Amino acid sequence: MMNAPLLALVSVLCNVGAQVMIKVAGRHGVGSEGLASWLSPWLLLAIALYGSSFLLTVKVFAVNPLSMAAPLMAGATFLLVAVASTVVFGESISLGRAFGIFLITGGIFVLARSV
Repeated sequence: MMNAPLLALVSVLCNVGAQVMIKVAGRHGVGSEGLASWLSPWLLLAIALYGSSFLLTVKVFAVNPLSMAAPLMAGATFLLVAVASTVVFGESISLGRAFGIFLITGGIFVLARSV
């Protein structure tokens, strides 16, 4: 079995990938043209990624303190979604948002060091 930090990282990456795929699916008109549009490959990939993230998270939570693993994974997801939205979609990050990301990232480091 892979070690818990690697499982957590893969879980977070699957979660981020799923969120990116949902945005892509929305841009391709998912849900706008009846039930058939919900069978978009982008949306199906998002569902598969979310499912993978869920199963990996179960493993991570089973072997780590929930009070440490859940905030670290949520914070990492938040940070990586912000990066992905900028890189993939060209979304801008305001100064206030950048400061918030900095604070959250700092909190992740504090949590990680307290283990």
